[in-house]
Amino acid sequence: MSELQQGEVFAIEFAQLAREIAMDIFPIHDIVALHRLTEEEWDRIQRNPKFNQMVADMAQEWNSAANTRERVKVKAATGLESTLEVYIRAITDESIPLNQRVEAGKFLARVGELDNAQQILGGGGGTGFHITMNIGTEVKRFDGPLIEGVIPDDPSDGDAA
Repeated sequence: MSELQQGEVFAIEFAQLAREIAMDIFPIHDIVALHRLTEEEWDRIQRNPKFNQMVADMAQEWNSAANTRERVKVKAATGLESTLEVYIRAITDESIPLNQRVEAGKFLARVGELDNAQQILGGGGGTGFHITMNIGTEVKRFDGPLIEGVIPDDPSDGDAA
């Protein structure tokens, strides 16, 4: 690998390291271990003013009020991800009641976006539509195929085919 390629890889890892530290989701020692940095490498990186500025800038952006929704979403997803193995193991643990294992399976299906039978069976994308309108006590329902340029009849007016 050329020196330029090594520098590019280091810059990418440098930014990723700074971002993970700025996000403050995991302890720094875990982040350092994840990146397989030696103590000497980590000491050298910590003394680098460019790295420190990068961490400060990313931390300011991460902690901005405008980023609250994203911050909560990422932290929640990270926390959930760290517990998924428990649910996966629970599904096959026969000492746990079947109904609880089924619920764990349903939970994993929802998280993995596998719980929509239409999508699983290839029905996603649809060839038809369904609209329900609740107007006061009256309910109007419209079902039909999607045909370009055709407006479906109102099934409640008696003219529908």
